[in-house]
Amino acid sequence: MNRSIRRLYLTLAAGFGLLILMLGYWQVVAADGLKDRPGNEQTAQADKLIDRGRIVSADGKVLAASRAVRVKGQKVFQRLYPQGDLAAQTIGYTSAGAKTGLENTYDRYLSGSFGTQPLLQRLNLKEKDGANVEVSLDTRVQAVAQQGLSGLRGAAVALDPRTGHVIALASAPTFDLQLAVDDFDAIPREGGPLLNRTVQGLYAPGSTFKAVTASEALESGMYTPDSMFPGGSEFDTPGGPIRNFGGATYGPHTLTTALTFSINTTFAQIGDELGADRMGEIMDAYGFGDRPPIDLPDVATSGRRQDGKVLPNDDPDEDTARLAIGQEKLAVTPVQMAMVAGAIANQGRVMAPRLMTRIVDRGGSLVQRGETEDLGQAMSPSNAAELTSMMEDVVREGTGTAAALSSVGVTVAGKTGTAESDDPNRNQAWFIGFAPADDPVVAVAVVIEDTAETGGVAAAPVAASIMDEALRVAG
Repeated sequence: MNRSIRRLYLTLAAGFGLLILMLGYWQVVAADGLKDRPGNEQTAQADKLIDRGRIVSADGKVLAASRAVRVKGQKVFQRLYPQGDLAAQTIGYTSAGAKTGLENTYDRYLSGSFGTQPLLQRLNLKEKDGANVEVSLDTRVQAVAQQGLSGLRGAAVALDPRTGHVIALASAPTFDLQLAVDDFDAIPREGGPLLNRTVQGLYAPGSTFKAVTASEALESGMYTPDSMFPGGSEFDTPGGPIRNFGGATYGPHTLTTALTFSINTTFAQIGDELGADRMGEIMDAYGFGDRPPIDLPDVATSGRRQDGKVLPNDDPDEDTARLAIGQEKLAVTPVQMAMVAGAIANQGRVMAPRLMTRIVDRGGSLVQRGETEDLGQAMSPSNAAELTSMMEDVVREGTGTAAALSSVGVTVAGKTGTAESDDPNRNQAWFIGFAPADDPVVAVAVVIEDTAETGGVAAAPVAASIMDEALRVAG
């Protein structure tokens, strides 16, 4: 009998011990995962009791804040977005337990759940206000970017090529961020305003990708800016002939001229001669095939894509002639193409795009500093300088003249792109570039969706206005 009681006691003790361990796991270790599930009502209620920290722009504007109100005698906090639709998809929102954008990425800091605080808060021993997150976005540049995209669908990215700090991320159409808290159903859905096209939109890059091809052409040692090509009107490939835009025919010309006037046949020949391995190497170096390390959630990966999957950059079966002119299976985000422009501007070095610059607690003490990250050398400084000079010609006399800032004495380097869509009369219009060409402080990528115009007509003027404002702000 005693043995049976002892066995029963040990069984019950083991069961209680297991129950305590499970409760401890769910209450402490797995609590964050449960808390972050969309639609978690408990989380939604708990959020109302937290005085979340502010999100503050580089020029000192409050992008997100909280204010205390009383509801049925209880003190709760209401999230405010005083800048309206400015950078709405990037700032993101916290509402009904759901979090997007920067509100999602830095939730643990904004909610005060960092350091030793999570366990102490769960044990109700200590409460702490959320920390403030400072970001590199400049509302003045952001406003100009959004104005340039007004009434259109598309995206614009501006960053500092020396550090990777993002100055502007504009996605159009946009929406009033306060509606996400006050009346989510009132947000118009036409055109996909909730989609952050800067990091989630995937587009054929068209001729902007020729900057990548030109990088490898110079790096390979097979070509120089003065290398000669025979010209013509088409280049034959197993997948069918590649023709120049508008059916244009060119006589003998240099690589510089081919980039200046975006000659498809020449770049198709270069891609064919470089081959999959070399094209794959330069794509790897620029970051194609990897998720851009920007501090936002739900970032799409650029590269060769099919059926929602990212394909290898150096597939021996790929059509490198079409790849070289930005076609084949390429689909890229604006932030990835801004990284390309930024790397060329930064003597060939690729910098990770980042938004957060500092996190400080309510007492002003530094919690975390946003460090820059060098992702490696895509091309040599000397080749980057030669490519910069070639891209200056694109803006000076080629397809990108609408991006020029000559009236303010600034030289711009850039590349246009016009990628055809399923409708032969509609395009995805691109411009990538940087300024000043001799000492860059801003790099940009702009894409305009579903337009009858070319990149030089539709996207280049938007890029010019963004660069002009960024230079004015930089002093």
